[in-house]
Amino acid sequence: MSHVNFPKIAKNTLLLYVRMFLIMAVSLYTSRVILDTLGVSDYGIYMLVTGFISIFTFVSQTLVSSLQRFLNVAMGKGEDGDSLCKVYIMGINIFIIFSLILLLIGETVGLWLITHYLNIPVGREDAVFWVYQLSLVTMIIQLFRISDSALIISHEKMSFYAYVSIFEAVLKLLAVFILKGSGFDKLIFYAWLYLAASVLINIIYRIYCRITFSSCRYRFFWDKSLFRNMFSFSGWMIMSDGARTVSIQVENIFLNNFYSVAANAARGIASQVYNSINLFLVNFQTAFTPQLMKSYAAGEDSKHAQLLYKSSKFSYYLFLLLLIPVVSNLESLLSIWLVDVPTYTREFCVYVLFAYLADAMAHPLYTSLRANGNIRGAQLIISFGFIIQLIVSYFLMRAGYPPYFVSVLIMISHIIHYFVYLFFCQKYAGLMIKDYLKLVILPIVTTTIVAFILPIFLKSESGNFLNTLILFVVDACWVLFSIYIFGLSKTEKGYLSNAIATKFSIKRK
Repeated sequence: MSHVNFPKIAKNTLLLYVRMFLIMAVSLYTSRVILDTLGVSDYGIYMLVTGFISIFTFVSQTLVSSLQRFLNVAMGKGEDGDSLCKVYIMGINIFIIFSLILLLIGETVGLWLITHYLNIPVGREDAVFWVYQLSLVTMIIQLFRISDSALIISHEKMSFYAYVSIFEAVLKLLAVFILKGSGFDKLIFYAWLYLAASVLINIIYRIYCRITFSSCRYRFFWDKSLFRNMFSFSGWMIMSDGARTVSIQVENIFLNNFYSVAANAARGIASQVYNSINLFLVNFQTAFTPQLMKSYAAGEDSKHAQLLYKSSKFSYYLFLLLLIPVVSNLESLLSIWLVDVPTYTREFCVYVLFAYLADAMAHPLYTSLRANGNIRGAQLIISFGFIIQLIVSYFLMRAGYPPYFVSVLIMISHIIHYFVYLFFCQKYAGLMIKDYLKLVILPIVTTTIVAFILPIFLKSESGNFLNTLILFVVDACWVLFSIYIFGLSKTEKGYLSNAIATKFSIKRK
């Protein structure tokens, strides 16, 4: 029986966490310096234009997941280097097609919206045009990095991935300091520097992959059957991710029309809170994904099931570990973080966080289903669900319900998504519901109930930093205690104890 390589997963997760903390620190400082350098007006213009461009970034995120899936499956099946190279080349071909489509949309519909729809300060029209063009080119250049990024993650070369990501963040900080001493239009020059940084990172990725994966080099190659499979798979993923993106943007417009910008601000703050917590989960799942897919493709059913159960359970625990202390002390945390807390911010945050708690469990199921390749049914249902969610949210807002009901609907829809993936995973990916209930659901339910007991009575609403910090740590320790006692099996407790003992050179009797 094949065993799960937990030490490798743990090492990769640790590397990704170090990457995350360093990038967060550099990014926060970069945001402060760039705001000071550009000024409020130009910084607002830059964020507006790049925010518009970011609508299309879900395509790149979807494509890297799609290519990674095909690479992992090929590796799991033990296919030779030539077969792996064919998948890599066809991935690049698909990226070329998508980049041409995005360029066409960007230079027609996108450009029209930028020049006719946005409220641009007088005299900055030319700057906005150039920033838009440079940002569009930057996005397409980063799109071509996907093939190398997917190759690196599929081979679990997380150290290189982490180091280069940190270097990229430092490079962007360096660009800001170069900008300070320049005599050019700072807004346009910053867009040029950002583009130059992206080109340099692309070159580093290409050189590394050329040296490390020498068999994977681009040459003209076309496989009609492989293209059809990859393009279809990517298309179904893009459809659901696109439906999600459109739903979010249109709901923001509804909030603005039916309420005020304060409602948009409250939802934006909730998104920032979620994104900060989700970074921890994303790194963990990135480390787990390659082995989860390879084990399925290799037909190692026992190993795949073991990975699926553990990744589902630990994804949930990791999110719960941060969710409970945040939710319990949310009033105080918001008052410390923000000068003026928009109305309904707390409600937006709570329901969004619980929505993505369901996502934490759904993601490993989705990964297993992607490994199987039969995702059409699930993606159709979920895409249709986003449309229903959007329609219902419109009528609720029109009827005068509080704006945070948008987040309530998101929570309900994400819970439904979880059961959709559970159903299709059982149907196509060989998930055993009985084992899943016993090994995942039962410990999760027990742990969650116990984990909430103490924090309910230790809420912080004072806004005092030290008091809030102490309660946050106490809540987190209680959740950890609950997970260890009620959430882990005897084998998992033994593995954890041995790992700690080995790490700190403790001799166990």
